[in-house]
Amino acid sequence: MIGVLRPDLLVGKAAVISGAANGIGAAAALEIAAAGADVLLLDVVAPDATVDAIRAAGGSARGLAVDIRDREGLSAAMATLDRLDILVTAAGIYGAPNSLEEIDVEEFDRVIDVNLKGTLWTIAAGLPLLRVRGGNIVAVGSAAGKIGGVIAGPHYVSSKGAIHAALKWVARTEAANGIVANGVAPGPIETAMISGRGYSPDSTTVGRIGTPSEVGGLIAFLASPGASYMTGAVVDVNGGLAMT
Repeated sequence: MIGVLRPDLLVGKAAVISGAANGIGAAAALEIAAAGADVLLLDVVAPDATVDAIRAAGGSARGLAVDIRDREGLSAAMATLDRLDILVTAAGIYGAPNSLEEIDVEEFDRVIDVNLKGTLWTIAAGLPLLRVRGGNIVAVGSAAGKIGGVIAGPHYVSSKGAIHAALKWVARTEAANGIVANGVAPGPIETAMISGRGYSPDSTTVGRIGTPSEVGGLIAFLASPGASYMTGAVVDVNGGLAMT
């Protein structure tokens, strides 16, 4: 689903998308670039395939290998920019779907460090540039963070619910700087993250698993001027898995 937004809508805008090597992050990057933004893509492994796809479509993109748990690395990535208008945080991991009794501390901390801390560190690194002209923050949460999970473990559920709450804090504290902060809460989406996890099309009202582009299009809208009167919202995109 490339071209949800008008092709010139984001011309002159600069965007950073984390978790852009594949899945939802890559889909969002393709949509935002298709609307004319210059995009910097971040992932723990350089997102070369996404960069190549954007350039092949006539867009402007470059990529960097950055671990979002590394605050200095994130700051260094932002230092390569002279402006920032859009920040999308899509990086995340699923973790072992263990029960609370079974999960060990290292596994719990790993998921929280990537999903929650990594999201907040990415936002913190981008805020100084976003505050110059105002802009849009979009964070990828999860339906699991709203309904308590389906198959995911307690650490994943906690991390995503915390992202939803933290976004509201960012929205309230940064509104005076012209920044709006919103999120998406995807249900089961065809990505490597949930492959083999046992999610069934029957779990959704529409009777199928979603695609990354269906989330990417929504992210692109939330990153656009069309969402200028939205802030602190976490939008469901889950095929009717949960209607909150």
